[in-house]
Amino acid sequence: PALPTAAMVAPFRRFARSYHFASPAYHAAFSPRVAVDTAPIRAAALAAHGRLVAETSPSGGPASWHASPMVSLLGGKRLEGGERVLTVDAFGATNGAQLLASTDEMEALLRQIEGPAAPRADLRPAIRRLEARLLEQRAGEMIAAQLVDFGKQDGVTEFEEAHQANPVEMRLNDDMWEAEAAGEIVIPRRPVLVPCVSNFSHFLDLCRKTLRCLELGIPVVVLSRSHTAQYPFRWAQLLADELAAERVDPTLFTFVSASLPNQQRLIRAATRAAASEPAAAAEGTPTPFLFTGARSLAALIKADVAPGMIASTQGPNLMVALGLPPSVAKAAALSATIENSGQCTALRVLLAPQAEATDAAVGAMLAVDAAATGADAASYLSAGQFAGLLAPAPVAEDGRPPRTPSGYTAHAASEGVSYRVSVGLPDDGLSRLEPLAEHWRQVVLDVATPPAGVDIASDESADAVGAWLVRHQPITCSVNGAVGRDAAPAVAAGAPPDHFRFARRVFERSA
Repeated sequence: PALPTAAMVAPFRRFARSYHFASPAYHAAFSPRVAVDTAPIRAAALAAHGRLVAETSPSGGPASWHASPMVSLLGGKRLEGGERVLTVDAFGATNGAQLLASTDEMEALLRQIEGPAAPRADLRPAIRRLEARLLEQRAGEMIAAQLVDFGKQDGVTEFEEAHQANPVEMRLNDDMWEAEAAGEIVIPRRPVLVPCVSNFSHFLDLCRKTLRCLELGIPVVVLSRSHTAQYPFRWAQLLADELAAERVDPTLFTFVSASLPNQQRLIRAATRAAASEPAAAAEGTPTPFLFTGARSLAALIKADVAPGMIASTQGPNLMVALGLPPSVAKAAALSATIENSGQCTALRVLLAPQAEATDAAVGAMLAVDAAATGADAASYLSAGQFAGLLAPAPVAEDGRPPRTPSGYTAHAASEGVSYRVSVGLPDDGLSRLEPLAEHWRQVVLDVATPPAGVDIASDESADAVGAWLVRHQPITCSVNGAVGRDAAPAVAAGAPPDHFRFARRVFERSA
């Protein structure tokens, strides 16, 4: 065949591969794997939780969260001149106090945000020393605070993940530092904004966002939440103390305890300051806003106040089950009830064969074990159990008690669980156009079956799944085989199992 002409190649020249993504150096950063002993972490968390419970205030929540309220942290100092308000946990109950930044304090915070970019500084040794202390010596109290505030059933696994992922991201940062020194990349050092996530703030906000930026000398500004705000502030206070112990410039880390309008004012100021930097303006680089949360909220924030939005958003996670043997049905139930559906990877939609996904079968699948029903978060933590239903249940996204959504069936035995069984994937953009709400912290499951005459393992079914994934952009999609189908003689003869073939086709049509 003829060689490509310039006219053929020109349209593709505007696309460039991102810095070292999928390169050998990138791949090498993922090894070796770190083994983590979680038993001491769990024991420390339970002990710390016991101490918090022992100091429960008549006003609600730990007494120390009232006596030492949330405040803004600026230059290593607490700003305590603002209005005092009460904070609420994931269940809508009062659990402490917060001082919102006063007018003068907001001016001081704005001056910090609008100041000059930080100089290049290698803070990797100091940050990694303090990070080791936080994860090894303070994990128990951080998990306990998260349990009391968010009702997280298994904060231990989050720390296990941090211990395993942090070395990978440190190695990636090492590569970036060397690449910058060699003139291959430029690392802007204006402040990065971090709005905290409700359920995974220790790994995502503290380690991945804050510490990884700080160790490259990038200033970080952490923003308070409107609810479940206490436990992110508690790690922020610990971090500020550790930065002081390591003699790190305290102006590199700021925590903003402020009303939503004042936070929006600060975000806009950071964006304007970044645009005024000649280097940033030349690169078209707005202030990074590192957000983890709902896709719809991310879009609104980006359009209104944060053009530098870098978002990791949850979506309606999908499991494809080419059959529903007990092991797959159990996996689906565990995924649907993880952290009372309080994990961004919780199952929202299950696609299964019509003959097996009957109302009776789905009801039996979602019949949560009595031992995993109606417990508090501390009981789950003690048992090492990540999935189950909390009592009382967390409030819904609108702040009201959870309720069965219209069109769904309330489970007869598992209070707080709703489901529906229907033909075709929900909100597929074709025949079913109704919006698919995620129902954060409510166990709501859509069980879909293929249209009549369509084999669930067929190419037609895989193509429909691929199109649905492109439309909804979930965090996870799993494909499980069916006992019998994948044990067929063709597999024994060397043909790939159906679920491998199906998963590959879905990947090729959605990645």
